[in-house]
Amino acid sequence: MPGRRTSGQIISGRMVSGRTVSGMAKQLVAGGLMLLATSACVTAPTPTPTPTPIKLTAVVFAESAESAAHAAKVVRARITHKLPLIDAVGATISEEQLAALSQNDTVSRIVVSTNENGLVAHSAPDEGVTSWLTSSQARNASNPLLLQYMSDAAPSRTGKGVGVAIIDTGLSASPQFASEIPALVGSYNALTGEQGPIDDRTGHGTHLASLLSGFGETFSGIAPQAKIVAIKAFDSEDRASALDIIDAVQWVLNNRARYNIRILNLSVSASTELPYHIDPLNMALTQAWIQGLVVVVSAGNEGPQPSSVTAPGNNPWLITVGAADYSTDGQWRSVAPFSGRGPTDSGHIKPDIVAPGTLLAGLRPAHAIRPEGEPDHFDAQGNWIASGSSQASAVVSGMIAVLLEARPELSNHDVKCLLANTALPLQGSPDGTSSPFSQGRGFINLKAALTSTDVSCEESLEGSDPAVPVKGAYKPS
Repeated sequence: MPGRRTSGQIISGRMVSGRTVSGMAKQLVAGGLMLLATSACVTAPTPTPTPTPIKLTAVVFAESAESAAHAAKVVRARITHKLPLIDAVGATISEEQLAALSQNDTVSRIVVSTNENGLVAHSAPDEGVTSWLTSSQARNASNPLLLQYMSDAAPSRTGKGVGVAIIDTGLSASPQFASEIPALVGSYNALTGEQGPIDDRTGHGTHLASLLSGFGETFSGIAPQAKIVAIKAFDSEDRASALDIIDAVQWVLNNRARYNIRILNLSVSASTELPYHIDPLNMALTQAWIQGLVVVVSAGNEGPQPSSVTAPGNNPWLITVGAADYSTDGQWRSVAPFSGRGPTDSGHIKPDIVAPGTLLAGLRPAHAIRPEGEPDHFDAQGNWIASGSSQASAVVSGMIAVLLEARPELSNHDVKCLLANTALPLQGSPDGTSSPFSQGRGFINLKAALTSTDVSCEESLEGSDPAVPVKGAYKPS
């Protein structure tokens, strides 16, 4: 089970030592009274309308999801998500219900969102990557370089039969291939809770999937015979509730045997406000790793500042990928300036590795709408050229599919160590991108990983207790 708990602990944003629900409620009431008193000094008393009750998004933890649901029902909270993966439920709850729930001895922890939209994550590009994209409009797509890399590293491998689950914005056909959805074998819509349409309204998920599967005659893909399983958890603005993503992770685990899912790709940026070991999304992904999946996540696009890696890229259990950029000689020699940097708040080096993540051409549905202000960049065939740590993590997921096709006996811990031990450190540069906090172990080296037997590394947490937080050696600046 996810682990050791503190009875009645309530977390709202950053954890505040000694904070209780009753104390929080009194603080809210006092604030309201002070506001009314101030108003009375300058205006005549008027009837005060009954305020609309504040509704909060909360994750309620107990010994089991059933126990958490029972506790939420006792206070008449509206349960929105059952989350057995982390022994919890998601609920919409009032301040009064929250106060009552905290007195229930069966409740071990309550995480309350401080975001009005409730535990929100996003996959949209940040300002840094948008600015970089604008300045890079004249550069060519890097797909030919990526194909050459794959030809040199694994000329006879295609990722055949290996299932890759992509939790993202969905998957849709593109204008170039109106009847083609790249290598799709299964799908789930976490927004509706059904195995149904997963229409991609922004193009992000379709682009990532097409990097694996390939398209047309110009790009054969990284792992064209891998089994793509697409899970829609993001809305038309590239945003998602962490609760929907956790539900998506649970679905992947429930269906892993059906589709031979070995790899879970999640290219998302969420707040690192909570320590990774009590953050609900990170807890779910840690459980997915414990159950054997290779979980690949992005470092985010908020670099180059130190400690800019986003969640769940801050989770030491997972494989976190940053974006590398290519130079004029056709080699990936630097870390993209927007790629998230470490160390994490818990003192870990992140990302673990970097991979091609700039100017990658892929498919985009005709009806897809990108965020305002993001420059459109297409190649001569009409393929969308995009950049980001999202693309880099998808590239790594495809390469891991090739690795697992060749060596299906490898565990997720083995995969993590092979990639770390064989990575090629990027050399020094005046902007500091050679730091381990920018590139981790270095640039992915699939060719070496395919033959290496070195499956031990300091990044491996095999045998560790996921309930015990892992402290790194490096303090954030």
